[in-house]
Amino acid sequence: MARGNVSETRASTSPRLLGEVELRAQARIGAATALLCLSAFAALAQTPFVPDEWKFGKRQESSTLHYCLDARDPDLPVARKIGEAIAGALLLQPKEHVIGDNVVGEDLDNLYRVFLETCDLYLGFKLIPDAYPEWIKLTRPYYRGFYVLAVTEAGWNSLADVPKTRPIGSTMGTSADLRLAQYLMALRPAERWDRFPLASDEAALAALLKSTIGVALVWGPSLWALQRSDPALGKLRLISPAPLPRASADVGAAILANESFLRSNIDQAIASLSADGTIKAILDREKFPAESMK
Repeated sequence: MARGNVSETRASTSPRLLGEVELRAQARIGAATALLCLSAFAALAQTPFVPDEWKFGKRQESSTLHYCLDARDPDLPVARKIGEAIAGALLLQPKEHVIGDNVVGEDLDNLYRVFLETCDLYLGFKLIPDAYPEWIKLTRPYYRGFYVLAVTEAGWNSLADVPKTRPIGSTMGTSADLRLAQYLMALRPAERWDRFPLASDEAALAALLKSTIGVALVWGPSLWALQRSDPALGKLRLISPAPLPRASADVGAAILANESFLRSNIDQAIASLSADGTIKAILDREKFPAESMK
């Protein structure tokens, strides 16, 4: 989840790639909430309470890498191949676990339990600084995804071409949405586009098709996944964000913080798979809108 609510930090609308409200953004709401934020961070530093945690010990299959994927993540077809490649690079048997809506919600306690019960590694987290509790550590990234501007108009090639009368719809709480809001506030009122914050990438794209907005600012992998299931989205065009800078997010995997040896080896595996072109080949085969890391 390419997961900060437990989904903007994940790569998607699921609890990891944390629909999309960044924990870091929540932590910066304002000075008036500083004391509450300190309390929240203190809570994030604590390992969640699981009543029967004593039941879970080290998994006995030392020759197997158990990696979890979220069925709701837009990068699911890619992540499952990357997980398999990481296991192969470590000379381990891959064991995939697809987690769905009925198992993991936005509750970090539930995510912790999934780690105890099932996962060595959970793929699909956006590497957003200070967004995760201390009991989670992230691997190095295996791809970089980008936020994109989608339109239906044939004559627009960049944001600068969009008339100020046509609103920009964006998925609220994402890093790209925050940058857009900051940019618009820096403009004089007469030079600003109206900004329509929407609950999800899917909602933003639906509003675009209905011409409620003129431009949709969404996570590129989400658009890729939705276009595969909705032919109506195939007619959308991508335009340059100029004069806005291109917004991106690196995506990796999560692991329990106490698994430092495993994390080190997974980082080495990702580095090797990036260097030899394996991850790039996976992205290219799926025509997935992301770049392999160097």
